[in-house]
Amino acid sequence: MVGDPELYVANSDGSGVGLIAKSSEPGGFCCAQWTPDGRYIVFETRIKARQDLWYLPMKRGWLQRGSEPKRLTAGPLSYYDPLPSRDDKQILAFRNKQRGELVRYDLNSKQFIPFLSGISATNLTFSRDGEWVAYLSYPDRHLWRSRINGTERLQLVTAGASSPEISPDGKHVAYVRNGNIYLIGIDGGEPQAIVDDGKSESADWSSDGNTLMFWTSLDHERQVANFLNLRTGRRSAVGASVGMLGAHWIGNDQPITADHNSTFMVFDGKAQKWSPLGLDGKSNLITRWGISPDDKYLYYTTGGAEPKLVRFRLSDHKAETIASLEHFPFATFIQLHGTDTQVSIAPDGSPVFTHDIGTQEIYALSVKWP
Repeated sequence: MVGDPELYVANSDGSGVGLIAKSSEPGGFCCAQWTPDGRYIVFETRIKARQDLWYLPMKRGWLQRGSEPKRLTAGPLSYYDPLPSRDDKQILAFRNKQRGELVRYDLNSKQFIPFLSGISATNLTFSRDGEWVAYLSYPDRHLWRSRINGTERLQLVTAGASSPEISPDGKHVAYVRNGNIYLIGIDGGEPQAIVDDGKSESADWSSDGNTLMFWTSLDHERQVANFLNLRTGRRSAVGASVGMLGAHWIGNDQPITADHNSTFMVFDGKAQKWSPLGLDGKSNLITRWGISPDDKYLYYTTGGAEPKLVRFRLSDHKAETIASLEHFPFATFIQLHGTDTQVSIAPDGSPVFTHDIGTQEIYALSVKWP
């Protein structure tokens, strides 16, 4: 998103548009509702991986703001989708306790097995030697690293990180925070901002560790692929279609991404353009994906009435269904724009997912308005 999210009110005919609140957080606002007497507007804020309810006093004049927004909820649990009761004495809202269980799909036994003792984590990235793993705790998105057996666990970054990727030499982790890309040592230390334009996302390393690929948003409809040479600091950009979803490299010269139609695209460095990989994304409704450590397979999940896990062999474009996901609820970052858990691939080639074991309830909050 470009610019700060804003909340407006207007007359029913579209006239009299007025700005009533502005946020510096990328999640912004959602689900604003008037109280029946028209004295207040109730809405939710989306900050990092949680939601809270707020209200804004309004003067008797239909579009006149009375004062600054006031917080209604705070704490470890999220509240969202507020609805004031008809008598103005309560606010109905969902309350969510997000919790995930990390599992891997064992290709031999064809079963989901707890991974890293089933911790609540997502977006795993593995070192090339298979010794280390970095991940985001779920749902707060602290960045951690540990041995692949779960020992030597260390928090690297506090809440708000995304898209972690361990460097090919295993010495650093690249991650995105607030639209900037940072490097931090695998053993911690001070993060170093290597891209600080506030518009970047989905960074990934070339296999030789010399180039970082990432996306930047020009506006609400256009995104650009960027290549940063980490030796020279030179940055180049290549235009692409709308809504690119993540990025992975195959070797040093074949970046792959997925567009907003779930069509996989391969970058031709010589021609400086993207072309279809040869996988019909539109009919597959691809929702998540990842590349195997040996660069031989692309794993993806599908949505729709019969969701499934598919393995696509890059050498001959042969696709085979690995498992049905009809009864597998994925943990997701609720209602945060475009943010989701992805398919990670363990060193042995088994896909790793985050299983949703959270709870959701409807609450009635009693309110005494000022």
